[in-house]
Amino acid sequence: MSRNEKPAGWVRRLWRDIYWYREDRRIRTEYRGVRHLVFFGGHGLGDEVMVSTVLHELRQRGGQGLGVMTTVPELFANSPDVDAVKPIRHDHTAFFERVGIRADPLYYIHRQLPPDIDVPPPRHLLAEMCRLAGITGEVALRPYVFLTEREKGAARRTRPFVVLQSSRRSASLRIGNKEWIPERIQAVADALAAHHEILQVGLQADPAIAGAVDLRGRLTLRETAAVLYHAQVFVGLVGFLMHLARSVDCPAVIIYGGREHPGQSGYSANENLFTPLPCSPCWRWNSCDYDHLCMTSITVEAVLAATQRIMARPRDSLVVDRAATD
Repeated sequence: MSRNEKPAGWVRRLWRDIYWYREDRRIRTEYRGVRHLVFFGGHGLGDEVMVSTVLHELRQRGGQGLGVMTTVPELFANSPDVDAVKPIRHDHTAFFERVGIRADPLYYIHRQLPPDIDVPPPRHLLAEMCRLAGITGEVALRPYVFLTEREKGAARRTRPFVVLQSSRRSASLRIGNKEWIPERIQAVADALAAHHEILQVGLQADPAIAGAVDLRGRLTLRETAAVLYHAQVFVGLVGFLMHLARSVDCPAVIIYGGREHPGQSGYSANENLFTPLPCSPCWRWNSCDYDHLCMTSITVEAVLAATQRIMARPRDSLVVDRAATD
């Protein structure tokens, strides 16, 4: 064989196997028993909660050896849908196929347009994440966090209470078009305080709600989920807390505005306040040509009315939406 000829395929494979033998063996040992691994790989806590939907649907279809790579392993504690919880290691992804592990990234935004526009998939985000993991047919559009009885008991309170979120501006992913107006959240809290205890959850840097039990930055993610489990209603914005509330069957009033449509990312069991304008849903992060009219059009009275509608219903398991992945 001349120097310019390529070696036979089996020679290349043999050389590759010898070259990567030690690393492949290490990966096989570290991920022993894992057959199918899923991960989001971004920075959003809400997206991490949504991964639980994919694991649940895989398990319902008989999946074994299910693993997740995540930055927040506590969200998957006690889950019957996962066999291995691993930290995010993007440097491992090149090895998985070689050692026989299917690994699916679940990032659902595949294209962006200027100036800051996400192009969403043609189906609910949860259905798209399931599709990316090879799931076909109908799926249940809800995430899952599995609390222990001890965790639930620790969050129980003596009075009925409502949980409020004032802002998400200090979130890891800053999307200004998901923001309402903190002063209006305060007015909602003032109106509800006559008959309900008000608890505020979120990050320490979120604007404080006067008169609320201040839990900003003081709870773990699971403790926050346990508080939501007992709440009469959660009032907040599109994002992590919306998905966390749904994962423990807490009904919610979600102030959508017009960046996203609730049918793309939300849950019909909630009261979703969406503003239908010619420009919505725009899927922009922070830019807006109309002075955020979709958000400013949502009044305190509209949020209070939605909250009352939620509280007038029996506090029971919420209706579960379903959608096809294809």
